[in-house]
Amino acid sequence: MRVPTKPIPLLYRIYRRVLPTVHTYYDQWKERAKDIPNDELRAQALDALDRKGFHCEGGGVFGLLADQDLFEEFIQFMIAYQLMCDYLDNLCDQSPALDPNDFRQLHQALLDGLTPGAKDCDYYTYHQESDDGGYLRELVETCQRLVQSFPSFDIAQPYMLMLSRLYGDLQVHKHVIKEERIPRLESWFSKHQHAVPTMTWYEFSACTGSTLGLYTLAAYATREGLTDQIAKELKDGYFPWFQGVHILLDYFIDQEEDIADDELNFLFYYENDDEMIERFTYFFDQAEHTVRSLPDGAFHRMILKGVIAIYLADEKVQTNKQLKAQSKQMIKMGGWPSLIFYLNNWMMRR
Repeated sequence: MRVPTKPIPLLYRIYRRVLPTVHTYYDQWKERAKDIPNDELRAQALDALDRKGFHCEGGGVFGLLADQDLFEEFIQFMIAYQLMCDYLDNLCDQSPALDPNDFRQLHQALLDGLTPGAKDCDYYTYHQESDDGGYLRELVETCQRLVQSFPSFDIAQPYMLMLSRLYGDLQVHKHVIKEERIPRLESWFSKHQHAVPTMTWYEFSACTGSTLGLYTLAAYATREGLTDQIAKELKDGYFPWFQGVHILLDYFIDQEEDIADDELNFLFYYENDDEMIERFTYFFDQAEHTVRSLPDGAFHRMILKGVIAIYLADEKVQTNKQLKAQSKQMIKMGGWPSLIFYLNNWMMRR
């Protein structure tokens, strides 16, 4: 089945196939989370499931790239992996100890999920609560079992692990006590600065906070014949620029609540709004250029334009005059496809 490269056929496939499949498996995990014995862990797992379902809906779109005989296996993997990300993010956000050892141990689950045969690990070694009834272990084992069914996983695995390590590092550094966050993030960036294009520490941090590149690699891993060269091109196509666009948008819509909650928001480090828009435009242009040459390049460009629309149609943007004005500038970057996705999301949210 051909990968859709136009907005209307893409939306049709999303509503007809992707979303129903995602919700089938997502709902199963929601029922599973209700059985977590510890009240706090159960509350955080269910909160992630209730508030962040759109992460799995978005990740499911990459299933259209997968070998169609393994479409459902890809969806199951993506959901289990994304649920780990969202659950662990909640645990770090709500941690009273703010212990980097705790955050590092918890996020080992993400690496283990990509490492079939990894030795058993107590992910809650440093955490105050630990009785999750095997919930996190089941998510890890589900990922391990499914990636073993992907014929090209051994080729994609090193690049998936690289992106996962960067994601985990970010979660550790940004959740520690407030006074240590920026120094840790700056020091971390200095170790990777040579390997990425010219950018700031906060832009690099944003680029590591997305799972889109990992899911792209997973989708191609379901296909026979993936080569190391193509796997590297896919990783480079999404990291850093595309993933940067994704997370900069995420921080864009969260500005108001991050101010209210005194939370870390990487956009606050730009000198002014003009610089922010200028850099976002640059990130978008670079992302569009890098994905153009990928296999199924037209699909990846369409997803990039869809990501812009999804975030800018968010209610948090539409109810804030300043953000709404800025979003009108940003939506133009994606042209008419972004406008179609924008109108679709605007209507669906209402």
